[in-house]
Amino acid sequence: MEWGFVGLSEVLPLCSGSFDWSSVDNFLANVDGRGHQAILRPIVFGPGYGQENYAPSDLIVNDFFYEGTVFNNPDWNDATVQTCILKFIDGFALRYKNDKRIAYIQMGLAGLWGEHHLDGATYSASNFPSFSFQKTIISHYINGFGNTVTDLLTSLSLDAAQDHGFFSTADTTFDTQRFGFFDDSLLTVDHGGIANWRQEPAPALQLTLHRQHGWGGEAYWTGCNSDGSWAIPPNDCGNGEPLNNQAARLGLNYMLGSPAFEGGNISATTLLLASQMMGYKFTVTAVSRQGENHIEVIVQNTGVAHVPYQVQVCTTMACAGDLSTLAPADNIAVVVPASNAVVQTLSLSSPRLDPQSVQKIRWSNAGADDLTATLTVEVNSDDLIFADDFE
Repeated sequence: MEWGFVGLSEVLPLCSGSFDWSSVDNFLANVDGRGHQAILRPIVFGPGYGQENYAPSDLIVNDFFYEGTVFNNPDWNDATVQTCILKFIDGFALRYKNDKRIAYIQMGLAGLWGEHHLDGATYSASNFPSFSFQKTIISHYINGFGNTVTDLLTSLSLDAAQDHGFFSTADTTFDTQRFGFFDDSLLTVDHGGIANWRQEPAPALQLTLHRQHGWGGEAYWTGCNSDGSWAIPPNDCGNGEPLNNQAARLGLNYMLGSPAFEGGNISATTLLLASQMMGYKFTVTAVSRQGENHIEVIVQNTGVAHVPYQVQVCTTMACAGDLSTLAPADNIAVVVPASNAVVQTLSLSSPRLDPQSVQKIRWSNAGADDLTATLTVEVNSDDLIFADDFE
């Protein structure tokens, strides 16, 4: 996957004007051309990235000082600002909710880099959205992009569970809604410790409720993401909890860690091994004949996370089942239409992937064909024989 900011003013130069999605469309075309999917996060200001300030020219803003520089922070208490923000979210969702080039949408806009925090600044009605408006923003994202396993998943910064965030309240409105979180400081010191704010009641509750909804995050910047050390064994950035343990604890599906591959200082093999510590993995453990026109496929999730989208098991005849319910280490039996032939070819399909894309969901069996993303099996009435032995 590839990740990118969507600057508010890049697509909406004037709150009172029309949208120009060309910058986003160009980014998605380039990502898709490399056989990848994108993660998108809208921002209003992001120190260190591009032009840094992305407020539409008619948006009412306050001066926000960060590391000696002034940034344009929306006056969140102003009604016209709120109207502009919701106009963008609704237009954003309408444009891209069905775009299969996108893997995740991160609910940005509030705070530094859209990460829902102001790095120690005082939170006020004018420099940060109120609890009420945070709730409205979240609703517009979820309702706009969809709330089922076939819809594009939205994710919110875990900082939303701190004192300034909506999830520090006792409101349970979104407890049963489908969205994920992203943690912008993975692999920090004592990340899972009892004294860490993430383990306080509100964050811990949200982590549990939304564990199956596509958790993601970013390796913390200083001395980890900035130099790519998260990819180097023991993959703990010197802070004691290896990536594989943290990924399993959180149910982590992805982590932003691009600098690991910049400059060629870390090999593709090292990066691949580190990335495989995260996410879901689907392994066929048994197949049996179920009458003349069906087979039963037993699938185990041998990864550390749920898949956030519907994934079906397919033969050359049809697809069936939904692996999004499959927790790590659990098994599920899927009955799939199949011919009466002994040899069957299994694949995986998701409505969030273009069937024509080079990006595929692959079986983790040792005998799987990674190029075609298939697994060839021989099905007898009493047992299963793989075309290639698997481990």
